[in-house]
Amino acid sequence: MDDKLKIIELLKRQVTAKTAELTTENIQKTTQDIQDLLKILNDVAAIDFVATPSETPNKQEPATTSEEATIESPAPKPSVTTQVEKHEQVPQQPKVSSEPEVPLLSEHWLNNHKSYIGRFHLDLNGGHVGSIKVSESKLHKMSNPPENGDWVRADEYKDGDSVNYKMTTLKRDPLPTDIVRLKFLPAVFRQDVKRWYIEFKSPEHETTQQLLLGDYDVMLFKLKPGDYIDYAYRRGQEIDGKIIWRYTNSAAVATRMKQKFAKATDTESNHETAASRQTQYKATVNKPAKRKQRALQQVFANKQLLLVCIENSGMPRKVKRNVEERGGKLILSPRSDSNAMLKKKVQKADMVIVPTDFVDHGQMFAAKDEAKRIGKPIWMAKNTNERNMLQWYKRHFPNEAKAPVMDYEA
Repeated sequence: MDDKLKIIELLKRQVTAKTAELTTENIQKTTQDIQDLLKILNDVAAIDFVATPSETPNKQEPATTSEEATIESPAPKPSVTTQVEKHEQVPQQPKVSSEPEVPLLSEHWLNNHKSYIGRFHLDLNGGHVGSIKVSESKLHKMSNPPENGDWVRADEYKDGDSVNYKMTTLKRDPLPTDIVRLKFLPAVFRQDVKRWYIEFKSPEHETTQQLLLGDYDVMLFKLKPGDYIDYAYRRGQEIDGKIIWRYTNSAAVATRMKQKFAKATDTESNHETAASRQTQYKATVNKPAKRKQRALQQVFANKQLLLVCIENSGMPRKVKRNVEERGGKLILSPRSDSNAMLKKKVQKADMVIVPTDFVDHGQMFAAKDEAKRIGKPIWMAKNTNERNMLQWYKRHFPNEAKAPVMDYEA
């Protein structure tokens, strides 16, 4: 080591030693000494030293040992202790950060926001887990899709430039939902009104419902005769529902065959209990079996209701059954009636029903004007079902709607 490097090394050691002895009492004095040492170190670095012949070890060692004895003695201990403290603190940091553990079944992210665990929430079209949207097509591809409330895990994966999520069901824990999904319904086109509609049995109603499909959904899914669809709506809001899936001809045939064979399998599984059922039937065949049907209030007793509607649609048969089952009489005003005949029927009826989707504009305005002129109650609705009709009648005739209940026995 040449003379310049030796001097620089001695100055560095002295700066380290001064720094180790720094306290609040000698902060000013120590700071001034460190500044002076740094100034000397800067001056030494600027000087060009002349190379000198190497000295004998007998002469060099005492000089260095005497200086190192005075300079190095306080320096090594603080420097070594500080380095040991730093190395000892580093492995303790991950232990502190890893102490709080998140429960598995809770809403939280994993793997630097690459995975998410949470409850699956069903939407009209598809669903969502936290802020992650699950499309309807992804649910259809799953062999056992999650239900509303199930705990799932969404793992991120890249498909080209787009980011998708793989869904895995962790625990079945379904929760009640107001969304109703109707599976595999035939879509029918009505020539008289040039509209598409579906028929379904709703748990909220006692009869089969007919519902017209929205023009936007029909155009979006490109419905064709013979197609089957899945329809979703919020409970009590059937009109505001939407088409969520359309089955092609091949998919419809495959689904029908699957349902057919599933029913055959169920029949075979129940074949073993047929003998026991037959024995029970023979034991009770001599007893008069009475079965009570659902009680219907005779709210339309002694009432004549006029239906202004196209005669070749399914609406007259549907409304007539609902009215007659409740003790009323239905009068029909078809499209062939003249305005004079329509006005006479409005005058004789106790109330007028006009389904706006199954009537000509001329009929609708003529019935509305005549009912308004003589003060006759008139109900105009887009979707005429028995529930809405009964609610409207009870609002306008609160006293007469409290008719006795009749039980039918078979």
